[in-house]
Amino acid sequence: MPEHGTAFDTPRADGNGVRAKTLRGLLVARELDTARLARGLTTRELAGQMNMSPAMLNRVMTGRRVPTALEIGGLCGLLDIDPARRPHLYRLTADADLTEWIICPGAGTSALGAIEEVADTATWLEPLLIPRPLRTAAYHHALGHPIGDHQSPEPAAPPTDRFLLHPRALTHPAIPADVMGEQLRHLCHTAPNTIRLLPATFPPHPGFRVLHIDHFPPVVHIDHHGTHVILESPDSTVAHTTLLRAATTAAATAEHTRRTLTDLAARTGTVG
Repeated sequence: MPEHGTAFDTPRADGNGVRAKTLRGLLVARELDTARLARGLTTRELAGQMNMSPAMLNRVMTGRRVPTALEIGGLCGLLDIDPARRPHLYRLTADADLTEWIICPGAGTSALGAIEEVADTATWLEPLLIPRPLRTAAYHHALGHPIGDHQSPEPAAPPTDRFLLHPRALTHPAIPADVMGEQLRHLCHTAPNTIRLLPATFPPHPGFRVLHIDHFPPVVHIDHHGTHVILESPDSTVAHTTLLRAATTAAATAEHTRRTLTDLAARTGTVG
């Protein structure tokens, strides 16, 4: 009988302590405040230059208030924001009330990268494939991706990331046995404490990850063949966060997961 228990805690999904109104507003606030700090300005000093009250500027710098078009222009000028970067901030400000993102292939990954940078942790739920940050180059290539493409398995997963894998993800008809053996050994040696296996009876679900951001509701990221969908409204994410909590509760312990991966690796190749 598989061992189950508390796999690892997931941050609360109720959004308590939310400060920024939206994720776009938070990204604008973080970039502006980083530029303010780089110039050595206090909030009060910058507020004086903007003819704003310190309290109002503080709300802008925490994302609780979206700057107007005139204000974002003035802030970019006073903070010496790179002119090439300003159109991006203008777009984020203009669209700050939106709570869904669709980033199409070829549109670049800067927006996704910025969202990842503000996240403290991420929890992945994968039913069919090894998540990209955990893949070996050979496994990634066997799936049909050329080495060095925009979905390369590099870089490795941050140590704060957590992964819930369905047993189906440990087999794939397109992956040669030696490549899968290498991949399994890679999981055993590089991320044994960040992976939990789900029971085989747990219903498979399209893969996604939940990004946990301090003082913000959980953000759901879905990668559909290179098109990235970002959901941030609790009404849109509740089904995913509920499923994630159920999966976390059902997942095997770290020790049971490690033993399972080690045994499976031994059956598909010699454990190094």
